[in-house]
Amino acid sequence: MLTEETLRTALEETVQVLERTRRSFKSRELGQLRRRLIELLERLETDEPVKDKD
Repeated sequence: MLTEETLRTALEETVQVLERTRRSFKSRELGQLRRRLIELLERLETDEPVKDKD
């Protein structure tokens, strides 16, 4: 079963990879994705509801 902690860890690892490789892959979309994931992680920390931008 997928737990919140497992999901949080996967998101943190994804952000770390995006940060390490951002100079290798100069992509506006990857930068936006990284910032959105960071925002989601911060909201999880404060237990704020996450609003979809769609």
